[in-house]
Amino acid sequence: MRLTHADIVDSSFLLQRNRTLTIENGMISAISENSDSGSGGSDEYDLSGFTLIPGFIDLHIHGALGADTSDGDVEGLRRISLYLAGKGVTSFCPTTMMIPKEKLIRVLRAADAFRKEDAVGARMLGVRLEGPFLSKEKCGVQNTDYAMEPSSEYVKEILEGLPDDLISIIDITPELPGTSAFVSEMKDRYVLSAAHTAASYDVCKASIAEGIRHGTHLFNAMEPLSHHAPGSVGALLEDPSVTCELICDGMHVHTAVLKIALAVLGEDRAVVVSDAMRAAGMPDGEYDLGGTMVHVKEGRTDFGNGRLAGSTTDIHAEFLKLLDLKIPFTTALRACTINPAKVLHIDQMTGSIEAGKYADLVALDEEYRIRKVFVKGNLVYEK
Repeated sequence: MRLTHADIVDSSFLLQRNRTLTIENGMISAISENSDSGSGGSDEYDLSGFTLIPGFIDLHIHGALGADTSDGDVEGLRRISLYLAGKGVTSFCPTTMMIPKEKLIRVLRAADAFRKEDAVGARMLGVRLEGPFLSKEKCGVQNTDYAMEPSSEYVKEILEGLPDDLISIIDITPELPGTSAFVSEMKDRYVLSAAHTAASYDVCKASIAEGIRHGTHLFNAMEPLSHHAPGSVGALLEDPSVTCELICDGMHVHTAVLKIALAVLGEDRAVVVSDAMRAAGMPDGEYDLGGTMVHVKEGRTDFGNGRLAGSTTDIHAEFLKLLDLKIPFTTALRACTINPAKVLHIDQMTGSIEAGKYADLVALDEEYRIRKVFVKGNLVYEK
């Protein structure tokens, strides 16, 4: 298959005009300057007037279109996958909540079955466990009945009979007893992310030294950054080895704080996530999230007293929000593509446009609207 006459954002995230991409077996096999119009056959797409960018990668999404990862339903994962494709997301980590062990096992089995299918939309990377290794003090909407100290045995038990790589990211509260031993044992198997924490600066720094390399929805479900007590936010922002997630909908983090955080994190350490719940793509109303009813009005989630519970945003909307805030195009795009790929150590296969990588691509028009989405070379969305 060939994609012709496209302007592309290349592997250095610079714009190259009028290029042709040749795709074989789901991979970009060649990128060349256009010299002819090609065959014009069914296996060729003329992308004149469009800009090709790498597909977005969402490392933290619970659900959409009424479906939730924690439902443990293959059909629900298909619905989420199709929804994400329409938002320019080409791969994702379905994210769980704190739920009973037997239910979590059912979720993992459904995810394993779904991952073996040919992707109908965005393809699944690995499951993200947002719980049960979280602090009761900072659980937010999560059900504290299922909070527990970190346990490598628990992870092995829920994965019995399933591949180890079915899980990609495990969220963990640094100050919990057992965190140090858990990080030491599991850091080479999974991405460990500091989350839902009231940890002091020193405690979080110690966890980073032990192997935590990521921060979950920075600022949210964390103690505020203070000039006297920098806390986990300060520790995560400060360390150059740590990547940090940001929910960039303008509600979860004030836009001024977003700008400050992105200035500190630079081009390489910021990761845009949606943290979307089942209400994404749905009308206002009441929606279940981890056993708690969440009220959604005009895109804002609320589980009481104005407290946020997940989001209804998507990576494309957040990308546009960052551009509206005058964040440089390259910084914004890297945070949605190559940076999350690097978090999962899959940047040799996806996250940028270059020969030898998956053809995970999004065609944007001049107003940055999504017109076509390709997942491993397959057209999964068109408008």
